[in-house]
Amino acid sequence: MTLALPILIASPLGQKYSCHSCGNCCRDFTVQLRDEDMERLREQKWESELGEPVTIRFRGKDFLRQRPDGSCIFLQSDGLCKVHSRFGLQAKPVACRFFPFSVMPAGTTSRAGLNFACQSVQDNKGAHPFSHLADLQRMVDDAPESTAQGKSVALSHRLAAEGNEVESLRTALIEWLARGPMSVSTRVGVVALIAQQLFEAKLAQVRGDRFQELVQILMTAACQWSSDRPIEPTSSSERGLLRQAIFMRVSDPRLSELRSRGWFRTTSTQLIDSFRFQKGFGNVPTIRGIESSVSFKAVERIEPLRASMDAEAIDDLFSRWLGARIAGERAWGSGYYGTSAIEGLCALSVDAAAAGWIARLHCAGAGRNIPTMEDAKFGVGRIDRSAGRAPWLWSQGESLRLRFFTMRGALARLCAESI
Repeated sequence: MTLALPILIASPLGQKYSCHSCGNCCRDFTVQLRDEDMERLREQKWESELGEPVTIRFRGKDFLRQRPDGSCIFLQSDGLCKVHSRFGLQAKPVACRFFPFSVMPAGTTSRAGLNFACQSVQDNKGAHPFSHLADLQRMVDDAPESTAQGKSVALSHRLAAEGNEVESLRTALIEWLARGPMSVSTRVGVVALIAQQLFEAKLAQVRGDRFQELVQILMTAACQWSSDRPIEPTSSSERGLLRQAIFMRVSDPRLSELRSRGWFRTTSTQLIDSFRFQKGFGNVPTIRGIESSVSFKAVERIEPLRASMDAEAIDDLFSRWLGARIAGERAWGSGYYGTSAIEGLCALSVDAAAAGWIARLHCAGAGRNIPTMEDAKFGVGRIDRSAGRAPWLWSQGESLRLRFFTMRGALARLCAESI
């Protein structure tokens, strides 16, 4: 018998969410279908009504079909889902019902997290997430693995967590993110510094209460760090590897492109684009959502996010985003490829730096020199959409990049330059 864990819904920094039917999620995501989803769609007889297939099969898996512009075949002009409108929420595919929520096993509970690719989540619009608990409970009936007893989160690559070690780290980070307004680069830089120091620390003899004391000491020391202080610039190799990490997070060809181009041509194009990102020459390869061509040099000339007139709102956005990732088990453990807490925190720091770089790219594409809140939301949304959904983000290459950044002490410096 499988034990179903209770669902914990945290709302750090007053995060709210209700669907406002913008339809953006139906224009941007490739939806993989379960066998039960396929059966429901067959019973709903859409193919006979629409006169065309509503699913597509690729490499042995089924997906919702997309129109040429990338939108779901069921998206209506009013931003609503045709399946939802006709048959109700429970008739939709499981992945569609869950979004922007995710439910992940975490010790003795399951934690519900929010994806910041959702515009309403970014804008903090709606009700307390706890109001969605009844819907989530119904959803997990069709996804029992989300509340099944899973493997406990490790503290680091070589150490299993003991007692409340992971929870003490989570609590300290969320308390920091909940502090009053400050420079967004200071906010994120402290998180990156904590990740860096814990990654380098020899923790085998610092367990239990002593680990909690260490976290508090590191937090106190890191809070003295400020982005206004002179900081050593990153090296060309560090910037190149960050750009390569960014490419891994935003490269997401649509199924229609994969089928029309073929595996070999698509893979070759991705390898070339990855090389261009690492070297940083010429124009940035096309990223969905950015219309104009922008050179890598133009991105480097854009001011960091802390220089924005919207700096306070951007600080709030990043605080809610990082807090939601940490509170909702999307920074480590089952929600992030089974990583340890410290490795996951390092990867989250890279995500933050990547979001800052993408925001500056979006700013350059719009012909501006100083980022706005819209640029920041685009960067956060573009990076967060892949978190936990792209297994290659915990490949050997990604692990080696993280190790390189931590060995060079580069995490906070990368965040400072972009954010």
